[in-house]
Amino acid sequence: MKRRLFAIFCVLMLTLSGCTEQDADAADVPEAEQPTKQAAIFVPDAQGKYLQGAYITVKANDPLPEQLIAGLINAKALPSDVEIVECQFRFMDGRFELDLNEAFLTALQEGDPTGEALTLYSVVDTFLFNYPTAKSLILTVEGDNIETGRSSYEEPFTELGQLPQ
Repeated sequence: MKRRLFAIFCVLMLTLSGCTEQDADAADVPEAEQPTKQAAIFVPDAQGKYLQGAYITVKANDPLPEQLIAGLINAKALPSDVEIVECQFRFMDGRFELDLNEAFLTALQEGDPTGEALTLYSVVDTFLFNYPTAKSLILTVEGDNIETGRSSYEEPFTELGQLPQ
């Protein structure tokens, strides 16, 4: 009985994690009536030296990861063609896996070392902050580890980033 309840709990948490498709019922609700909530994104400051937090309003019934990426795009922290290829939150081991398209790697490679760090940690900090139960974030591009020519990011990110000074 305990195992069955635990399994149901795990399935429920995975469903609520935000990496699932939008419910058909939520599509029937007019946009103005859909419940919303606040989420935080981290974007470069005006001088391009530090990350600063900002709040965005997201639809409570829509997948959060896509809305976070859209928020970063709207804030000009990411190029408009960056998209999520796949994401999943493994509740049991607290691991969030986020796979982005090639446009993210291109954005990393186009900046100087500080720009690369700002772009990378905009995503890392945004996801780790909004998924506080995640113990780590595995960030990949098209299923591969991220390598930019300056750095290689093979290890999971486990805390909010410390940018180079």
